[in-house]
Amino acid sequence: GINAEYGTAMDLSRLQTLTKSDPKGYKEEFLRQYQQYLSQLQIFQLKPSKEHKGFSALVKYLSQVAAFYPEELKEFPSQIGDLLEQNCNILHPDLRKVLVQALTLLRNRNLLSPTSLLGLFFKLLRCKDRPLRELIYSHIVNDIKRLNQRKRNETVNRTLQNFMYTMLQDESPIAARKSLDILIDLYTSCLLYTSPSPRDS
Repeated sequence: GINAEYGTAMDLSRLQTLTKSDPKGYKEEFLRQYQQYLSQLQIFQLKPSKEHKGFSALVKYLSQVAAFYPEELKEFPSQIGDLLEQNCNILHPDLRKVLVQALTLLRNRNLLSPTSLLGLFFKLLRCKDRPLRELIYSHIVNDIKRLNQRKRNETVNRTLQNFMYTMLQDESPIAARKSLDILIDLYTSCLLYTSPSPRDS
């Protein structure tokens, strides 16, 4: 058994390395940390505007080892997504960034479908946090370019266009402008059509 307690960010960083090197051997410790995360999640939901450094460290750890425990962490992406969608503007900026980075990491490792994340990330462009909007902008553009690297991914591209046409009419001027920036970036990369939205045809 593993007797060490992994209560700090540094300890969790060490545990992350150990977990990746021996997922089976460290599964018991992973499950302990997951239970700790679930407890912290309940505390977080009571006061979402606090910094919650312990919770933030657990989210980082779980997102890093998620590929080894997909069944145990099947609810993890939607939990993080819900926290962001429901509390985006009142979250501590550092925690908000950690949550977005966790989802980005899960997506980059193909643990999340592109379309499941696009809808949330476009909504988060309304958030009054410029560095976060830049992070989201960068992820959306890079992810779409990556998906179209070998051949055009028409399904994702059309879904993306639907989100963008909706967001261009959003009541948040910031979100509408950022969506337009994404549209222009992808259009100049020849990834999007200039035809009307599929919904209009």
